[in-house]
Amino acid sequence: MNHTARRVAMTIVSLAAIITTGWSLYTVARHYDTPKGIAGAAVAVFDGIAYMCLHLASEAAADGRSAFGARLTALAMAGMSVYLNITHATLISGGLPAAVLFAVPTLGLLAVSEMSWSGPRAHARAARGDRPYRLPAFGGWAWVLAPGRASKAVMERAVDHIQLAGQPSGHDPDTSPSATDLLRAHFAQCDPVEAIRIAHESQPDLAPADLAALLRTYGVTVDAVQVALVLHGRPAQVTVERPDSARTTADTDRREDPRIALARADMLSGQRPDNISSAVRALLDRGVTDRSAVVTITRELLGPDTNPDTVRRTFERELKKQPPQSDGVGQGGGGYA
Repeated sequence: MNHTARRVAMTIVSLAAIITTGWSLYTVARHYDTPKGIAGAAVAVFDGIAYMCLHLASEAAADGRSAFGARLTALAMAGMSVYLNITHATLISGGLPAAVLFAVPTLGLLAVSEMSWSGPRAHARAARGDRPYRLPAFGGWAWVLAPGRASKAVMERAVDHIQLAGQPSGHDPDTSPSATDLLRAHFAQCDPVEAIRIAHESQPDLAPADLAALLRTYGVTVDAVQVALVLHGRPAQVTVERPDSARTTADTDRREDPRIALARADMLSGQRPDNISSAVRALLDRGVTDRSAVVTITRELLGPDTNPDTVRRTFERELKKQPPQSDGVGQGGGGYA
């Protein structure tokens, strides 16, 4: 019943609009001594063509074809019809009220026709899997308080919609989201600090500004200063693999010198020292005087966080405290034959 009532109302409004604007066009045509038949045909030439072009545009959109040409023709014919209606108002010296009275029916008829066909056209496009672009509803306060960011968000969504427009029929971005959409949804629920740290671990060589730009592509709105503050609070942990000649020498010495191997096994299996000085003195007491071996064994005893430079300085200091080794010469030890 509602559908029938709408169609009856649409018919009545269309007839009234055609009669009003048609009489205006007929009067203008007769003013220029146009025959009555030709003057009557002027109504179909202008408003009729515009009305048919809107219908053709709806059919083209429903079939998945471009409706640009039909819409452009409808707009041009409507514009010329309005121009002639304004001319009629000028001829009778009616001014602006007469121009509005003669021109508005044409515009109203075309606007109502466009809106009445938009529903079936949208259903046909949805059946093919097409998704028209819709402006995001941010609300009035969002546009007032952050107009720049709101405009940027609208533009980004429009770009995403355009990029998806070339996908084959049947593709539904709502049911088949892309990897970028999934990552944006994930990072939208993620703490920005955690997102910054995740991005830094994946791209440790990027500067804060570049890292902020990368995060913004995934919906995390941060700037270079915020990235730098987060990374300063948690310094980057970078492991550098480089040849260590001292460690290589120590490994060789441990394999070749039994004293070093024995001292290492004895200290690792027994009670371990509490600090660097104790560890260095214990190794020196066991006859280990190779600096590289002392550094390596001390770090094994106290952990990899032990500073090797501190171990070396401690070794040099404790080594000077050791009593000089005697070779037995001049002590009755048979130094001379």
